[in-house]
Amino acid sequence: QFKIDLSLITFNWFLTLYVDNTNIDVILAFWDSFFYEGDKVLFRFALSIFRIHHDMLLTTRDGIEVYNFCRAIGDSDLCTPENIKKIAFGELNPFPMERVSKRREFHYKKVVGELNQLNEMRQQYNTHKRSSAIDYDSD
Repeated sequence: QFKIDLSLITFNWFLTLYVDNTNIDVILAFWDSFFYEGDKVLFRFALSIFRIHHDMLLTTRDGIEVYNFCRAIGDSDLCTPENIKKIAFGELNPFPMERVSKRREFHYKKVVGELNQLNEMRQQYNTHKRSSAIDYDSD
């Protein structure tokens, strides 16, 4: 409805492995699961946290309210390790890792393509800059 870019919310969660967004009990439960199960736990925990707060998220009125709510979402009393793990490993089974892998591959190719374009632009700029400097020196 609000066309929220979830990566703006979840990027920090994934980058810090939930340290900045949850209490110590959730962090330890996440790390235990992460080291045992692998990276799919990143997504399981994020989806679980959103599922726990589903009803509250639906009452938000605009995108800014959603972002503000999500910044503190992991500190709520509802985000207990038990609640999160119940959803992550119960309700979310089987977890669609094949779909996640395909999406990851799609975005990886996209990022690599953008990096290649950026490198080409950088090379063109440097070539132009060097040729301009040579022209200036010869005057």
